[in-house]
Amino acid sequence: MYHIMKEVHVTTGQIAYAPARAERNLLTSDSVAGIGGLTFLILIVFQNVLRFLTSPANDASPNQLLQFAHDQAWTVRLLVVTYIIGYPALLLFAAGLANRFERAEPRAAIWGELGRMSVIVIAVFFAFVNLLDVLLVAGRTQLANDPNLTSMIWMLHNAIFTINLLAVAGGLLGLGWGAAMSGLISHRFGWACVAGAVLLGVAASPMVTEIHGSPFLGIGLLGYLCWILFLLVTSLRLLGTGENERVDQP
Repeated sequence: MYHIMKEVHVTTGQIAYAPARAERNLLTSDSVAGIGGLTFLILIVFQNVLRFLTSPANDASPNQLLQFAHDQAWTVRLLVVTYIIGYPALLLFAAGLANRFERAEPRAAIWGELGRMSVIVIAVFFAFVNLLDVLLVAGRTQLANDPNLTSMIWMLHNAIFTINLLAVAGGLLGLGWGAAMSGLISHRFGWACVAGAVLLGVAASPMVTEIHGSPFLGIGLLGYLCWILFLLVTSLRLLGTGENERVDQP
């Protein structure tokens, strides 16, 4: 019969050997942030496609708005559900990034705070956008007798949607430059995030014109695509790198 020794005597003394345990925490703050970022990304792409296909134009008439409230009510209900799931995920993403910035590069902490606060503003603004959509659907019978109020609700909807571009710009600027400073993304990509934030800010500037529909909003398209790309790249980096590991590749 074999006997497995748990202790080995050597000339320097007695050493007790214990079975090695390989422990790995899969749910680190970085991985949670990465999962949150990818979740939000999937939902925001879905939301934008759905709004593009079904939502009325900025200059829609009261009759068109009421038609939307009757025919596309299901999309409003679905967008509310995606909001409820998506924005906690975005807040986790921003909080995890800001936490990483503080650990990896203290000078990036202020940029992380800018990004985190901007993300909170995004969540608040989009809550109001969804509430106004809900108001159109829930009050469609009463609004049928008040076309002026219907138009006012839609103009307020468009104004909030437009000014939200500034909040997205703040999120992209803060989180993008902080990620570059902390080594999560390259400085070249970081500068692209800065440029995207500027484009978003410029696109939101002529707000009075854009409430009724303006091609000027197209200027912010590149900036918004930069935001989408940032969410994708950074989320994957958070999932694929170790704690505080720098990734200096574009």
